[in-house]
Amino acid sequence: MPVFWLVRHGKTDLIGKKLCGNLPGIHLNEEGIAQAKKTAEYLYRFDIKAVYSSPIERALETAQAIALHRGVEVRQAEFLREINFGELQGLDAPALRQDPAWQDFLEHPAQVKFPHGESLAEAQDRVVTGLNEVAADMEDADQVVCVAHCELLRLVVCYAIGLPLEKLHTLTIDPASVSKLEWTARRKKLHLLNWQPE
Repeated sequence: MPVFWLVRHGKTDLIGKKLCGNLPGIHLNEEGIAQAKKTAEYLYRFDIKAVYSSPIERALETAQAIALHRGVEVRQAEFLREINFGELQGLDAPALRQDPAWQDFLEHPAQVKFPHGESLAEAQDRVVTGLNEVAADMEDADQVVCVAHCELLRLVVCYAIGLPLEKLHTLTIDPASVSKLEWTARRKKLHLLNWQPE
């Protein structure tokens, strides 16, 4: 089966402070750059065929570190964008804590559709469709890196292991962490979750 290495982008100065979503202009900080390099060094030992990335800067910077090690080009993929949080995007932590839609997301994520944004089901369908299309173009045992964002990668893992969206927040996806999935349209198998290269 083809293999997807799912990588969350490295740290930025705004993690935990603001809901960044798809905001442009947010870059890796020094720690994030170091994390991306460690992840690239870890993945170098595998025969990576391609590197796909969300088009958002912090993901691209992480993907470029990995691609540079492998000598391949980064392929930007819209399906790897973070969830569209709509009106909540860009809010800081205190404002989020006061927002009813954010509270619904924390308590009943499967039911949430963000104002002027996506529902979790829509975002999950988007990324799963994209991954299925990539997998269909791969040979058996081909390995591909996909660099994206915390919530989107949680949605991928939920889908792969049959975890209901209501259980989304039981999963942790840390900055620059690596998860490994075998993936075809009909079958998925989780091998590694939220592993941090050292």
